[in-house]
Amino acid sequence: MIIDKILDRKDGEQYNPKDFYHYCMGYMDGIGDDITRAMDYGTETDVQAELCKYIVQNEYNPQICLYVCSQKWLENQ
Repeated sequence: MIIDKILDRKDGEQYNPKDFYHYCMGYMDGIGDDITRAMDYGTETDVQAELCKYIVQNEYNPQICLYVCSQKWLENQ
């Protein structure tokens, strides 16, 4: 699940935007489409917004959005 990749990063796993992008693309039913679209055409703020939308829509802990908004998702870290 995409949330697992977000939490893995939060727990210190090395982050690579290309790998994250391809992971999101692998989901059926277009679950990751808005996230990858933001990664293709948007800004960091757009990606953060789509990740937070995903978190809220799937009823994950909304506190995770605080972490999401503190990170850059278009750069290696």
